[in-house]
Amino acid sequence: MKRDKKRVEGEPWSHDKLRQYLNFNTYDGTDRDFHCLYRAYTRMDETAFLQFVTLFKSEGRNLAATNPDGLTVAALLADHAQSEFYLAALA
Repeated sequence: MKRDKKRVEGEPWSHDKLRQYLNFNTYDGTDRDFHCLYRAYTRMDETAFLQFVTLFKSEGRNLAATNPDGLTVAALLADHAQSEFYLAALA
């Protein structure tokens, strides 16, 4: 089956687009801050993620939020081979 949309890479992330990632809700009891951070990690390049984390912190959000298994985003990233930059952004 053919995709109807192409994946766009390298496009700059506007402030408004970054702010959208602060507003995701969960429906399974996952901490909202964890969900927003993890979703940002899985979709943003390094530059956008760093900008998002800066915005996230300025909004008073919790970088140490956990998933239902009690793991933070940083703990999950520690197992990812190319996550050094993302981990540094969370520090």
